[in-house]
Formats: sequence, structure tokens, C-alpha cells
Amino acid sequence: MIASPAIRPGIESIPPDWLAGRRVGLVAHPASLTSDGRHSAQFLRDSGANLVALFGPEHGFFGRGGAGERIEDTAHAEWNILVFSLYGETRAPTPAMLDLVDVFVFDVQTIACRAYTYVSTLRLLMEACAAADKTLVVADRPVPLMLTPPDGPMLDPACASFVGLVPTPFCYGMTPAETALFLREALSLSSLDLLIAPCRNLSRTLSLPQIFPAWRATSPAIVSIDNALCFPLTVFFEALPMIDHARGTPLAFQRIGSAHADVSKLELPPLPGLRVAPCEYPDKHGQLLRGLAFEVVDPAAYCPAFSAFTLLTALEKRIGSALWNFPGTRPEFYAQLWGTRTPAPPWPPFAIPNPLY
Repeated sequence: MIASPAIRPGIESIPPDWLAGRRVGLVAHPASLTSDGRHSAQFLRDSGANLVALFGPEHGFFGRGGAGERIEDTAHAEWNILVFSLYGETRAPTPAMLDLVDVFVFDVQTIACRAYTYVSTLRLLMEACAAADKTLVVADRPVPLMLTPPDGPMLDPACASFVGLVPTPFCYGMTPAETALFLREALSLSSLDLLIAPCRNLSRTLSLPQIFPAWRATSPAIVSIDNALCFPLTVFFEALPMIDHARGTPLAFQRIGSAHADVSKLELPPLPGLRVAPCEYPDKHGQLLRGLAFEVVDPAAYCPAFSAFTLLTALEKRIGSALWNFPGTRPEFYAQLWGTRTPAPPWPPFAIPNPLY
């Protein structure tokens, strides 16, 4: 069998003349690596780009912040350039930041779920660049859900927040570049000077193991592609703390359990593309919990939002009001994660408008 050509991230496709003679700002995180393992910032410097500032999304440019943890601005210890946080005092580049840069490069590994906040950073960056007449280069990367059809409710503007800021289904299946092209039209940003650096050799005809022969942690809890695939299934338990979802362990989002209810016998119908099995696992404190294990076995059949709604409905039926009355429950955050107060299917169909692969 002939091996598929290696996928090259978009950062390696940027024509030199896009950056030549211009002050460059890079939005990136630790997963922003080239095919030879260099960080994108190092790659740009090695290519002769005038890299003047670095910007980090949630968790920070260096990836050291926890979920929701505020990140402060700092400086690069070796290069004597500023490292700005887009998850601290501000979520979008300020006028002072914009004044330092002529062209922004966005090179962030996303997963194509609206609640995973890197796409919110992309939207705010696009709007800031359009308003300030700055060029934005989106260096594309594959996403774990790009083989999975878009699934879930559209964003209700009344429920918009940083965990729901783009007018897409909950799972939208688009790469960062496809998302940027969609958002330019959806948000009427026709004045934005948007340049797309595509991934070489990427195709939706490939399998996920071919697309991702290796995975780099995109955030502290997403250390494997299995974490990423299960994120949209169980992220809602961030708002429903009666149910543990293995946060703080390598199995984050792939398990659910509870010290307060036995969910291992939860009655679920067959869920497309998803294997569900009873299990026991230790939570982040080492307490053994009985619950359920999830594994995506067919990404093309997987319906993450439908499966999440089915799971949550079954839990409500089994546990009752205790699920919502448990200390620390956040009903408002739950609605923000869904992007609507009425998440029940059926949902309107959504097709990727400008697929690149």
C-alpha cells in the first residue's frame, strides 16, 4: 500500500512576500508546530520574518494556564519581544497591540467545537484586524471533527459568550481557515484583508489516523485526539459538577462517573459512531468511580451534540432534580455552552460553505 504524503501545516505554506518588510504578530500556542517539530514562532524567525510580538489564546502562548485561568502579559526570555495574553485583561488585541503589528498570523490548533474557545479568539482577532486595517493570515491545520458532519444547535445571540461566540452549530466541522472564510461572510467583514495558507496534502478522504499520525496537546485536558473527540460529548459537565468527567486525568471527557449516583447502568440507545461501556476509573483525587467510558469508533457517523443531548436527557431521567440542585451547578453556563436555552433536536442542517479539502 502506498503511504499518503505527509500533511504540511499551513504555516509552512505562507509565501515570503506576504510577510516581507512587515511587522509580524503570531497568535499561537504549544501545539503550533511545523512538520519537523519546530514551533511556528521559531519557524517564522528562521524564515527571516520580522516577528515583533506573540499572542496567546486561553491557556496562554506557553500553554501553562488551566481552564478559565487568567493569563498575564509577559516577555519572551530569549527574543526580547512581548508575549500578549488574549485571555487576560482583554480577549481581543487592543489598539496599542495593533499599533505594533502590520500582519497577524493565526496558527492555533482547534477542534471545531464552538465551546472550545480558540474559535472565539479567531472571531475577535478578525474583527480587530478588519477595524484596524491589518492583514490577517490564517495558517491552516486539520481538526479532529473535520470528518464529522456539523451537529448541534445554532448559536442564539442571547446566549452568546466566550464559550459560544460564532454563528455555527455546536460542532461545525471546519478547519481554522474554512472557519475564517465562513466568518468573513457571516459577520460582514468584507473589508478584512484575509489571506489563507492551506495545509498541503490534507483531504477529507483520509482517515483520522492518517490526518493525525501524532497529536500535540492543545490544552491541559486535551492531551490525546480521543480527549478532543469526546470534548463536545461531556463538556457540559463543567456546568453540572455532580457528574465527574475525568477532568484532571489523562481520560478527560472520555469518562463520566459520580460519587453521588451510580451512572454505570444508565440506559442509552445506540449512538452513531460511539461505543459506550460501563467502567470504573479513578478521578483526579484518586477516588474510584463507577460510570461510563466513551470511544468514537466512526468519526463520519459520530453525532457529538445529539449524543450529548441524549446522554444528558438520560441522566436527568435517572437522577432527577438532584442533577440541577447539586452545589456548584451553573445553569447559566450550561446554556452558554450549548449556545441556547433550547438545545433539543432537531437542528437545522449546516453544510460547510467553502470546503478547502
